[in-house]
Amino acid sequence: MRVDAHIHFWDPVRTPQPWMTEEHAAINRAFGPGDIEPLAERSGVDAVILVQGACLDSDTDDLFDAAAASPLIGAVTAWVDLLAPERAAARLDELLRRPKMRAIRHLIHNEPDHWIRQPAALESISLLEQRDLILEAPVVYPRHFDDMVALAGRFPRLRLVIDHLGKPPLGNSEMRRWESELRQCADCPNMLAKVSGLNTVLARTWTSDDFRPAVEVALDCFGCERLMCGSDWPVALLNGTYDQVWRANVELATVVAGDDAEKLLGENARRIYQIESQSATA
Repeated sequence: MRVDAHIHFWDPVRTPQPWMTEEHAAINRAFGPGDIEPLAERSGVDAVILVQGACLDSDTDDLFDAAAASPLIGAVTAWVDLLAPERAAARLDELLRRPKMRAIRHLIHNEPDHWIRQPAALESISLLEQRDLILEAPVVYPRHFDDMVALAGRFPRLRLVIDHLGKPPLGNSEMRRWESELRQCADCPNMLAKVSGLNTVLARTWTSDDFRPAVEVALDCFGCERLMCGSDWPVALLNGTYDQVWRANVELATVVAGDDAEKLLGENARRIYQIESQSATA
């Protein structure tokens, strides 16, 4: 099974996406199952992981409505208010009645440094560990790597996923520091990562070769069991197409991982996010 481990849906008219600016004009419209299904079929993608785009309950509700309507969606990464532990506990129990509920994410890159290490957030994160839910984080180098290491040590039974490889500084001298800090994250056995969102790191045309150094480092750090490939669609449309991005993932996984390529391209995501079949009931 091939799984695109990172896509988004939204309708800015129905549910605002507060992070959008003029730079996002090309994707400031509704995206839903009818948009991704033909793209996934054309690219040989069997399932997708649908990830929250706004820190709003209404956004999460919309995701589960979409998951109920589309068998392509194998898992949902939702949002809860981590700074309100009692409310988070009740919301988590509500969401866990949805079969495709697998993870929680907050847009920490839009928050002050170390936001996620506040006492209230830590209390809420302990609820995820208790419920065997994944914590995803849109990590941005170098701001968040130490946060991830701290969380991994504090919650050893919690699986943490670094989105977008932490946005590596592709093609400049900071890559060595990024590698060093990524290795510290990977030394935590409960840490995982997504190869996704790399094309929007660059403000120019690109090929898969531009991403190969970062992916080689990530594979060396995490091994072939803790990496997943995603498109970050429709954000990816800011510097490419779905076909281009997924094709780059396939090329990179094949070249870098060889016989283990299918693990990166879907088997790991299927296992980690418990995607058993396309026909799972939402």
